[in-house]
Amino acid sequence: MNVQSHLFVLAYLPAVLVLWRLLGERLGGRAAQGGLVCAGVLFCGWGAPLSLLVLGAEGAASYLLGRRIARDPSKGRPLLWAGAGGLLAVLAFFKYTGFLLSLTPLEGLFTPPAWLAPLGLSFVTFQQILWLRDCYDGEAGPEVSPLDYACCLTFFATATCGPITRVGELAPQMRKPAPFSWEELSAGLYCFALGLAKKVLVAAVFANGANFGYANVGNLTPMDSALTILCYTLQIYFDFSGYCDMAAGMARMMGLSLPVNFNSPYQALSVKDFWGRWHVSLSRFFRRCVYIPLGGSRRGTAVTVGNILIIFLLSGLWHGAGWGFLIWGGLHGLARAGEQLLKGRLSLPKPLAWVLTFAFVNLAWVFFRAESLDQAFALLGGLFQTSWGLPTKEFAAALPPAVVGKALGFLQNALQEGGRALIYWAPLLALPVGLALLACPNPLAQTERFCPTVWKAALAVACVVGSVIFFSGVDTFIYANF
Repeated sequence: MNVQSHLFVLAYLPAVLVLWRLLGERLGGRAAQGGLVCAGVLFCGWGAPLSLLVLGAEGAASYLLGRRIARDPSKGRPLLWAGAGGLLAVLAFFKYTGFLLSLTPLEGLFTPPAWLAPLGLSFVTFQQILWLRDCYDGEAGPEVSPLDYACCLTFFATATCGPITRVGELAPQMRKPAPFSWEELSAGLYCFALGLAKKVLVAAVFANGANFGYANVGNLTPMDSALTILCYTLQIYFDFSGYCDMAAGMARMMGLSLPVNFNSPYQALSVKDFWGRWHVSLSRFFRRCVYIPLGGSRRGTAVTVGNILIIFLLSGLWHGAGWGFLIWGGLHGLARAGEQLLKGRLSLPKPLAWVLTFAFVNLAWVFFRAESLDQAFALLGGLFQTSWGLPTKEFAAALPPAVVGKALGFLQNALQEGGRALIYWAPLLALPVGLALLACPNPLAQTERFCPTVWKAALAVACVVGSVIFFSGVDTFIYANF
């Protein structure tokens, strides 16, 4: 079930919110949790019911193993490694079998059945490994029940694209619904509405530009190549930040609090700063479960640099099975290692630091998005042509959604020649508007001290209504693929 669908927004979400409150107030926290698990199972198994067998089996195994580790942490290290290895094996089977076979003469021989792969497998795998780690470190809490654990694994707000939550942080909040509050409900709804609009009304525009550019790599002018790269940079930003806002808003409407997963990363002044703001829960996972166990920065510069490269290569591999993802992770790893080596030796003015960081992130995204290395290098090579000029009319025409494009076409036919040209180039205004929005506070930050107003209510309604109207042309979230 997609969270950007009529079914979810108009039926599933309102029903779950009402069920959560009614069961909690009339029958108690355990009944509310039971209803939440049922809702989560429905959500996770909507498109692939048999995948619940895999999710249930590995969830039961990881819960029991975690409790076993917690009872005797002194003997838990082998169990921790075995559990993490088993979970990663399931992930590798579904996600990397095709890539690994492509490196052998057996390419195309076997493809894991998609209808058995649990929803958000990459996220739920890391969530379970983090649970095992918490049990080993004595931080999971002895009071976590099977029902608590099931609630966390199937929670609809985080199942698709995270954040990667710790059971010990989320489970206590789910045991007893917080008292109903209009302020919390309105703040959550506002955050959800703005996040939904980011995805449906903003990210989709830049997705059109990116899709056009990547589909016509060999025919792009240098300016079109540059704008294609920028469009994907903006698309993935509004796509992922939109989902993070939606997840936080849905949880808040229920009286729950999720860890911050997105904090204006394009305002970063370094690659380290970028990863402290982008997908924060993933960075937290790698730091806790990989970087620190490898020695972190305690064993000298060479080991520190090696550890940095390892976690970024793993991050690239986690995002997808392909050379482009590995190169993307490797580029960030090299940049972060370079910053580590230059730490305390080089200080850049903030404007220059921002420009260099933003430019690097833009160029690295090319390998993340491209369908092949040839396509990535062809797009980057287009930047070095000598025929720089204005964007082409074909690129401008590709930006607006179909209904907006038709409206602009109608205006073109109704206006004189000068007006036609102005309307034709109007879609390009989306790019400076998108860049300007990067400086705006995140909706989550806006709701920290939320005060409902008529203006905010009108904005939330407009965002939801506008998004619902445009649902039919929206793809799934980028991070839902991971």
